Amino acid sequence: MRPVFALLALLTSAPVAAQRLAYEDVLSPAAAPAPRLAYAEMAIAEAPPPPTRRAEPSGLIHAFYGDRFEFVPKGNAYAWDVSAEIGSEAHRLWLATSGDGLLHGGLSTIEAQALYSHPITASGLAIQAGVRRDFVRPRRTYAVLGLQGNVSAPFYVGAFGFLSAEGEVTGRVFLYYDWEPVARIVLQPYAGAELAGADIPAPGLGRGVTESELGLRLRYRIAEPFSPYVGLSWDRLIGRTARLARQSGDDVGGTSLVLGVRSYF
Repeated sequence: MRPVFALLALLTSAPVAAQRLAYEDVLSPAAAPAPRLAYAEMAIAEAPPPPTRRAEPSGLIHAFYGDRFEFVPKGNAYAWDVSAEIGSEAHRLWLATSGDGLLHGGLSTIEAQALYSHPITASGLAIQAGVRRDFVRPRRTYAVLGLQGNVSAPFYVGAFGFLSAEGEVTGRVFLYYDWEPVARIVLQPYAGAELAGADIPAPGLGRGVTESELGLRLRYRIAEPFSPYVGLSWDRLIGRTARLARQSGDDVGGTSLVLGVRSYF
C-alpha cells in the first residue's frame, strides 16, 4: 500500500507547487517592457528625410533642387544654382539655372539649361543632353552632353562637355560629398573645374584648365526643404586664363566666406 499512498501524496502536492510561481514567471519573455529612452536620445531621434523626388499616382516624377542661394559678404556678391526635373522614371526634363553678380554691380554670369535626362543607375546617376544659353556677354548657345547624379547616397558627381554655335569646346566637372557626423549637421566638401579646348578670346579663356574651385560648407538641416549654411569658397583662374586675367589687370582668385540656404522639395 505504501507505493499507492506515495503516488497520491505526489499528485495532491503538484497544484500547490504550481501556485508558488511568481506572477512574472508566467509572462512570456517577448512581453517584457522595452527599455525607456533617455530624454537626450528622444531629442535627436527622427524619421528619415523624405525622398527628394515625388511621384504622383499617375507615375509623374517632379522635384526642385536649390543647391545654392548664396551671399558673399566680401564685395557684396551673390550666387545661385538651382534646378528642377519632371517626367517618368526613365525619361525626364531637367531645367537648371546658375549665375552670380554684385548687389550694386549687376550680373556677372547667368546661364540656363534645358536637358533630356535618362537615369542609368538606381542611385540616380543620369545621362543628360540638351542646350545651354549664356545671357551675359559674351552671349552663347551651346549643345550639351554629360552626366550627373548620385554615385552613392552622399556622393554626387557631374561631368559635361559644351559645344557653342561658334564651334568653341569647353567642359565642366564637379563633385561634392555630404557627411553628417551628427543628426541634422551636414559638412559638404566641394570641388569643381572648368576647361577649354582652345583659346577663346571673347570670354578671356585660355586652352586647358581655366578655373578651379574648392569649397567647404557646414549646414544645419532645420527641415528637409530648408537648410541654412556657412562656408568657405576658394576659387582661382588657372594657366593661360590666369595670365590673360593678369594682363587685363583682373584678379585671379581668392578665398571668401559664404552664407546661404539649401532647399530641396
